Amino acid sequence: MHRGALLAALLGLSAGAFAQAAGSLTGVVVDAATQAPLSDATVTAHSPALLGEQSAVTDREGAFEMTFLPPGTYGLVVKHDGYQTFSPEGLTLKGRKVRIKLSIAAAPAAAAAPSAPAESAVEFNDATMSAPTMVSGPAPEYSQDAIDRGVEGVMSVRCVVTVEGRVRNCKVLKGLPFMNQPVLDALERRKYKPAMASGKPVDVFYTFNIKLKLPQ
Repeated sequence: MHRGALLAALLGLSAGAFAQAAGSLTGVVVDAATQAPLSDATVTAHSPALLGEQSAVTDREGAFEMTFLPPGTYGLVVKHDGYQTFSPEGLTLKGRKVRIKLSIAAAPAAAAAPSAPAESAVEFNDATMSAPTMVSGPAPEYSQDAIDRGVEGVMSVRCVVTVEGRVRNCKVLKGLPFMNQPVLDALERRKYKPAMASGKPVDVFYTFNIKLKLPQ
């Protein structure tokens, strides 16, 4: 076999083996006292088996998901404004889907951080607004680590799209390993036609669902 073909075959086998062995972690974050689900909580996973870290932000039902996690023993860090940081350890993943429930306690009143200034943007409503449309800017550039591991899928990123058509204050709601930063970099370099409400441009919170496929 030609050397180049052999290398391509080995890389394909490596990516396929990684996808087969990798597992996923899904769960929900709730208030320890009321058991009410908490949105916008950040869950970060770390492990000797994982290069770097992987994070996810909970949705309106308090749910989160992380994929492409190699088998190993993991620790988590759960953070939410007004709550104590929760850092469970010893979570074992063996290449399958694991579901967990994470309860976090409210921070003592004296220790609570002051509230951040209110964001002037409004939530995008597709019934009353026209969606932002891209005018110019780059596609996300695949990282070499993501290529080597055959990472593909859909990312969800919540950003503010301003009346000037700029993208800022992005937060990854559902990420992919080794691709979070390239996607954020691409979004923040783009120019959009802003969302319109009653014929006027408005600053909006807008969720981008970005499908990533390996470069050919």
